[in-house]
Amino acid sequence: MKEFQLLKDMTWEYNADCGLSYASPVRGVWNIVHIGTLVPEAHQIFVCPTSCLRGVVLTTAEMGAMDKMSTITVSEDNILDGDMEEALQRGTERVIRELPVRPRAMLIFTSCIHHFSCIHHFLAVNYQRVYRELRKEFPDIDFIDCYMDPIMRRKSPPVPSLWRQIHRLLPVGEEKSKKQVNLAGNCFVYGENSDLNVMLENAGVKVMDVNTCRTYDEFLSMASSSAVFTFHGTGAAAGRDMELRLGQKWFRMTPGYDFDVIDRELEEAAAYLEIASPSQEEIRSEREMTLRAVEETAAFLGDTLLSIDYTAVDRPMELALFLHEHGFRVETLFLDSFGESEEIFGKLQKAMPELKIYQSLGWNIRRMERGYDGKIVAIGQKSAYFHNTDYFVNIVENDGMYGYRGIRRLMELIRDAAEHKKPMRELVQVKGWGCSCC
Repeated sequence: MKEFQLLKDMTWEYNADCGLSYASPVRGVWNIVHIGTLVPEAHQIFVCPTSCLRGVVLTTAEMGAMDKMSTITVSEDNILDGDMEEALQRGTERVIRELPVRPRAMLIFTSCIHHFSCIHHFLAVNYQRVYRELRKEFPDIDFIDCYMDPIMRRKSPPVPSLWRQIHRLLPVGEEKSKKQVNLAGNCFVYGENSDLNVMLENAGVKVMDVNTCRTYDEFLSMASSSAVFTFHGTGAAAGRDMELRLGQKWFRMTPGYDFDVIDRELEEAAAYLEIASPSQEEIRSEREMTLRAVEETAAFLGDTLLSIDYTAVDRPMELALFLHEHGFRVETLFLDSFGESEEIFGKLQKAMPELKIYQSLGWNIRRMERGYDGKIVAIGQKSAYFHNTDYFVNIVENDGMYGYRGIRRLMELIRDAAEHKKPMRELVQVKGWGCSCC
């Protein structure tokens, strides 16, 4: 069995998550520890057995943020004695008493126990009662339940669930202002490389994001925003919940490469906020600058091959199609499912039937001959690792890029990657690439 498939032989329903998988040493994508640390003046508690705690403790230690997390160890004895709830309550009380600084919020993660999987749920442990008791005992602290459940990774994966739970700390009933909006579900700050942010800031609209909040009170002020914008699928649960619970208009932005979609999304956002949208002259100028940057990058690369993976950009298939249409030579994609529309899949399949699709989690990826004859530029850490190339764009989670400015920024990164080598083996092992929350 080959470690790759040709796109012409595949269907849109493809999903590599079907059993035994391979875990590469590529560690740049953020996990729940990195995300939870973004909440200012908050403290995380992980309620797990020793084996499970090892991973979160090592991650936190790598970040240099051990002062922002504590652990409560549970074991088989807690199951036999039936005192899971007491262990959580007494453990949390002790953590709060011993912390040198009183936290404003506590993020409590319940997890799994060895082969019992999500034992907290299987045993019907009533943690909500524990949270009620803790809120009575510590009324000055906000408690929120967070989850790290392997058996729920299809129905409610940990990362989308955490983005939702973090924003459930925001109070209900605050008066809304159209001069303030929220961004939710982002690992990176959106700013000069995002058309949305530039438009909002030029109109005097304040943009709030947990990434930029430095105090807990500033974070809580996000409840006064009139709208919430999400760019990633992992942030959708937070956007939907903030719309339903807080009454904030949810805009699901598309971090893609279709100029018409960019224009439409900005116009819809401007109309709701009652601000000026980009004029036709501005749109024409943005398109011309972007196309010029794309053409210059394609000419700079010439016959150099490209590889793209899903850890770098949210829409790798749409990016591959965009680059192909503008003269780039895209050779491979590393995907574990087709998370984009069937329309994009059909267009890409028709335009590039010989495109190679690799399963980065597939067990047989171990057979891949890492390396490549000649030069290949990778967009993303996984494609760089599997092709063993030091010529790569070292980004994860779209790196704060959206719209025309985002595309131009990506072109700059591709040109730089083609020209300058990076120490790939060292960089891809950095866990939570670009995480500065600590």
